[in-house]
Parts: sequence; C-alpha cells; structure tokens
Amino acid sequence: MTDPDAKRMLAEVQAAKAELARRAVAPIWYHPALGLLIGGLVAVQGARLSFIGAYYAAFSIGLILLVAAYKKHTGLWVSGYRPGRTRVVAIGLAVTVTLIMLGALWLQRAAGVTWAMPLGGAMTALIVTAGGFAWEAAFRRDLRDGGPL
Repeated sequence: MTDPDAKRMLAEVQAAKAELARRAVAPIWYHPALGLLIGGLVAVQGARLSFIGAYYAAFSIGLILLVAAYKKHTGLWVSGYRPGRTRVVAIGLAVTVTLIMLGALWLQRAAGVTWAMPLGGAMTALIVTAGGFAWEAAFRRDLRDGGPL
C-alpha cells in the first residue's frame, strides 16, 4: 500500500465516521420516552406484585418500540456500554438510577414514606432524559474525534 492510498483510505474512514455522527441524532421525543419508561420502572417498585409484572411487560414492549424507532430514524443501533465517552455516561446513569431506587425503597419500607417511589421515579425520568442527551452528544463526539464505533 502506498502512502497516498493509506491517506485516502484514512480520509474515507474519517468521512464515514463524520457521516455517522451527523446521522446519530435520535428523534426529539426518544430520550424523554426512555426516561419515562425507566422512571416508571423505579416508581412501580413499591406497588403490588401483579402491577409490577404488568409494568415489566409494558416496559419491555416500550423498549422494543424505542429501539425500532431509533433504528428506523438513524439507520443504526449502538450499545450503550460501547467503549469511549459513552460508557462513562451509561455507567454513571446505571449507578445513579440504582442508588435512587435503593434510596426510595429504603424510604418507603424503613421510614414509611409512601410517596418515595413515585418521587424516585420522577427524579429518574428527569435524570435519564438528560443523560440520554448527554450520551448522544458523547457518542457523536467520539465519532468526530476518531473514537471506536
């Protein structure tokens, strides 16, 4: 391979990543919908078991529909835990949601705060929504900076 060929191929790879970064924008409603789904998952933990089971089914269907909508809109799907800046955002969100859920469960069960789970769900919905936009920005930045796909 000659030096000009290598430079041309590298330029093509960079152009492809720039195009992916341009396309990797979820519909404006995507992150709020994901936030509501995960916030609901937290909120229902204090409910009756039958209601939790029904929500898990609705949650699963909602996730499948969100993935399909994202793929249709962008033409791609990427793991949230992929290497790069996005992994930091995804792990941070997972830890935050877990801590909110555990804290709300403790408040409800040990301290008798009946509104702890709905409040935890609302907090989670807001944090996941903001975190979704942050994850998307990190992914696009990774692509533009030549990071991993």
